[in-house]
Amino acid sequence: MSKQYRKLQEKLYQKQSDHKPAEKKIGKDYVLMAVTIFTLFVTIAEWMQFDNVSRGMYALLSASLILTYARRHAQLSEKAAVLIERGSLVTMVLAVLLFLATLFVHFTS
Repeated sequence: MSKQYRKLQEKLYQKQSDHKPAEKKIGKDYVLMAVTIFTLFVTIAEWMQFDNVSRGMYALLSASLILTYARRHAQLSEKAAVLIERGSLVTMVLAVLLFLATLFVHFTS
C-alpha cells in the first residue's frame, strides 16, 4: 500500500528537476589547432620569401583560424561572439580573394 501511495505522490507532485539544459560539448579541435600552428609556422618561416600579396593572404588566414578557435572555446558574450564570428568570416573571405588574385596573376602572365 505504501509503495502505491509513494508512486501516486511521485506522479501527482513531480519534483522540479535541477537539471540545466544540456550545454553543447566543445570538442578538442586538434585538427584546427594543427592547421593554425602549421599556418603560423609557414607564415613566419617564409615571410622574407613571400611577396606582399602572399604575406597578406597568410596573415589573414592565420587571423581567421585564430578567431575561429577563439569563437569556439572562449567564454564570450553573445555580442562579442557574433563580432568574432563575423571577423573570422571576413578575414577568411579576404584571404580567399587574395589567393584568387594570386592565381589570376600567376596564370595570366
